[in-house]
Amino acid sequence: MVLALAAMGAKSQTYAPDTVYTVHSIDQDRFKDVIADWNAVDWVMRSERPVVVDFYADWCQPCKRLEPILRHVAQHYNGEVDFYRINVDQNSDICDVFQIRSIPFLLICPLQGEPKSVIGLYPEQEYIRVIDIALGRH
Repeated sequence: MVLALAAMGAKSQTYAPDTVYTVHSIDQDRFKDVIADWNAVDWVMRSERPVVVDFYADWCQPCKRLEPILRHVAQHYNGEVDFYRINVDQNSDICDVFQIRSIPFLLICPLQGEPKSVIGLYPEQEYIRVIDIALGRH
C-alpha cells in the first residue's frame, strides 16, 4: 500500500545532535535478520519496534536531501521507531520483491499488518504524519 502525501510547506524542526537515534545502513541479508524475511510468503516482523527503511542510491540527489531529514525524524521518534537505509544498487533482490522502481522509497513496517510505502521527497513533518498514520497513531 502506498501512502498518499500532501505537499506541505511545514518548517523542519530542530532536534538534538544526531547521537543515539539515527538511520543505520544495512543490506538485504541484515534486513532478514533484524526486520523480516522479505522472501517469506507471510510477513512476520522480527523487530521489537516499528521500522522505517529508506531505499536510496548514492547518485540520487533527492535521496541525498532526504538523509538529514530522516535523521531528524529518527530523533523525533526518540527510539520508538528504528530507521535503516538500503542501497538499491547493491541490494537488487529486495528491491525486486518490493517492486521499487523509483527512489527515494520508504518502507514503513508497523509491528502489526503489512508494510506501507512512500515514494518521493517531502518535508519532514509530512514524513512524521505518514509514519504516524502507518503506525495507527492517527
